[in-house]
Amino acid sequence: MNKQMKRAVAVFAAGALIGNIGMLGGQHAAASEAKPAVQQSAQSGVTLKYNGNVLQLQGKLVDGNTMIPISILRDAAGLPLTYTSKTKTYNVGSGILKLSLEVSDYGINTYINDRYIGDNSSNYEAKNIGGKIYVPFKVLSEYMGFQGDYNASSKSLNLSKRKMNEVQITSETISSQDKNATILIRYPKLSGLSSTDAQEAINKVFKDKASAFAAEAKTKSKKRDGKVEQPYDFNGSFLLTFNREGVLSIVTDNYEYVGGAHGMTLREGFTFSLKDGKQLSINDLLHSSEGAKKKLDKMLKEKTKNDDYTDGFNGLKTNPDFYLKEGGITVFYQQYEIAPYAAGFPTYTFNFNDLLPKGTDPFSSAK
Repeated sequence: MNKQMKRAVAVFAAGALIGNIGMLGGQHAAASEAKPAVQQSAQSGVTLKYNGNVLQLQGKLVDGNTMIPISILRDAAGLPLTYTSKTKTYNVGSGILKLSLEVSDYGINTYINDRYIGDNSSNYEAKNIGGKIYVPFKVLSEYMGFQGDYNASSKSLNLSKRKMNEVQITSETISSQDKNATILIRYPKLSGLSSTDAQEAINKVFKDKASAFAAEAKTKSKKRDGKVEQPYDFNGSFLLTFNREGVLSIVTDNYEYVGGAHGMTLREGFTFSLKDGKQLSINDLLHSSEGAKKKLDKMLKEKTKNDDYTDGFNGLKTNPDFYLKEGGITVFYQQYEIAPYAAGFPTYTFNFNDLLPKGTDPFSSAK
């Protein structure tokens, strides 16, 4: 989902919601602008550390989520933190791991690499707590390369950076605009891999997919009915979801609006071995174990049995859509596949420890 779909009028002042600063990027917080909206009450404080060093600001536990003040990402982790007044957006970090928090009357929209990650889950929703912006640790862990060790007895969370694969990932763009349509397609490009053959193979997959979407978009825009007042919109985006242990997983969204009540998005998951560039399947990760697949099917049915919108759901597909994340393997379904449009992409994550025998490495074939 792109930013144009989520844009709303914002009401917070720059700097006021970050904390410990009175000015950010030359923008002073005016009292008349700092209208508090949707402020959250915290259940309890969490002592935060970075690389073992205790930080001045605490985290907050809200509805089971540990919330992290975004200012520590600048002050402790050294990430750039900027504010864009035009869109009322705070930007933390850079490149494909950039976190953007767009503040509005209705809450805070969360983006990674300019892609909205809220969907229908509150687990990724940033909060205004006591006049400061906090982001769920889950966002830092799953999308920004952080890890955390929680000590229950001391109620403390020690943050640090994960060890990632030695690869650089940048964003390439295909774009055009005319009276018929706007096309903006971003896709990943790898560099720095020790195997140039693997690097070229993976880059070819993403470039070919993006080029095919761009060609399809141009064909459809040429056929645009003049009676459709709003120009067509084609937007491609991607998220890095896993980048460790010789394995890379990226999920892409190709959104198109060609008239009607709403647009449609095709979501695809891509998981590669960086050793040889092979695209990995669920069979590869589960070691072609029928027992593991049956267990995954059973767990999937268990997770969906209380969902009242899963029409046509028949368990695990032969070739399921999936990607990897720090929590394990994530199986998802397309819009309308088993649920109404408003449900988005029904998504379910399973830990490899629950699927494979103890001590089994799901990534052994990629090493």
